[in-house]
Amino acid sequence: MRDQILILDFEPSYSAYIASKLRAERISARIIPGETSAESIMNQEVLGVILSGGIHNEALSNLDAQLLRCGIPVLALGSAAGVVNALLGGHNSDVEVIEGVDTIVFHPSKITNGLTESERQFGSIVTFSLGNDIQELATYQGKSIGFFHKSLAIYAVSSQLEPNDPDMMSLLMQFATDICGCTRWWNDDTFISIAKGEIQEAAGEGKALCVMSGGLDSGVTALLAHRALGSRLTCLFIDNGLLRENDVVEFSSYYKSVGLNLVIVDAADEVMEALKGLTVPSEKRATLQKVIKKVINEAADKIDFQLLIESGSSDYLFSGKKKPDAFSILENPVNWVAPLRDLFKEEIRQVGLALGMPPEMTMMQPFPWSGLALRIGLECTREKIGLLRRADHLFQQSIKDAGLQKRMWKYFVLLDESSHRQDERRFILSLRAVSMSHTGKDLRAIPARLPYDLLERYTQTIMETEPQVCSVSYDLTPGVIVQECEWQ
Repeated sequence: MRDQILILDFEPSYSAYIASKLRAERISARIIPGETSAESIMNQEVLGVILSGGIHNEALSNLDAQLLRCGIPVLALGSAAGVVNALLGGHNSDVEVIEGVDTIVFHPSKITNGLTESERQFGSIVTFSLGNDIQELATYQGKSIGFFHKSLAIYAVSSQLEPNDPDMMSLLMQFATDICGCTRWWNDDTFISIAKGEIQEAAGEGKALCVMSGGLDSGVTALLAHRALGSRLTCLFIDNGLLRENDVVEFSSYYKSVGLNLVIVDAADEVMEALKGLTVPSEKRATLQKVIKKVINEAADKIDFQLLIESGSSDYLFSGKKKPDAFSILENPVNWVAPLRDLFKEEIRQVGLALGMPPEMTMMQPFPWSGLALRIGLECTREKIGLLRRADHLFQQSIKDAGLQKRMWKYFVLLDESSHRQDERRFILSLRAVSMSHTGKDLRAIPARLPYDLLERYTQTIMETEPQVCSVSYDLTPGVIVQECEWQ
């Protein structure tokens, strides 16, 4: 048997949260599509399965009912609990809307040791009438919202794991260790060893290519591949002319210092020519995708390799999204492997540290693949990119000098133009600084409360050093989802 738990994904953000919490406790957990057949799950010989539902979702109609008769321990959470109840002969009530915090009561079972009552934030609830051979595990105002089978290892609770949720975390861990028999073997070093072996097996005696973006994911991927293949790995980086101040120099200096065979292609002129006259973000994005793909393919054609090392991760799940369609940036078909495919950003940071990356690189803030192009609400010119680079660099330094960088997820500057001025002093700078927060199953971008004197000093300095700037503002728009905080 494989010492691992599979999480059947019916609600991506909850599935991601469960997997990350289990792995933080050194339990190996992997997310697979909710429609995966019982036969396929049996063939993977894992120790247990978690059905990760949301509040209400129709996708659970794809659950293979045979999974409940396979002998594998099953824990159903959220809306998955109601589906399992129905499959076991029970009945579910209509959805009851509940606002605010209330208490659920846990009853004795093999996964509720030490648990009695738990206060939870409710939005709605479904209660159960239980079938034969089923016993209550949790109740709300005397009504069943959780149960377990008397003879089969099947457990269900209509609640989901929430942030700062010790009661549900205890239930999860009791299921993983006491029911499934999982051991705490997962850590960064074991992952690195597994990933190294996977890359070596995929490469055989051949050579590999890793296309690097300058971000954390591709950096960690390249270091893993370098550890596995050594000189048989070539890393390709495209300087698109849209990166931040000193990004290319610092990137090149570090990765060459650790021994990577790094090929850097200067595509700034080609990118700037392609962006001429474009002001609409969607048109800029499409043009950038086309020209960068062309440059990468032209460069890749000159490199000897048989395997592509992809840098995709599972971080998209925290955004509530399903897995993106398979896509390769290379036009010619090639074998590929993605060693980070099951990891989330925080896990990738920890792997980076274990590989010897300096903390300032593992903690780098996310930067869009489109660079500064979509942070300029105008046509991109070298003058505007230069201005935005300097303005952004000063803002970055102001945040770091104040010791605030670790409190925030992203902080950056956007550039636009005043429609009321025609003279040289016509550019508007908008400052954005956000932290991330869990709101239910969603991740939200919350504006940071920056000190007024920091904003005042920044504004004074930038307007003195950049005569083209006529206005500086700070964006306090609240509750914007993470993907939209870039104004794209």
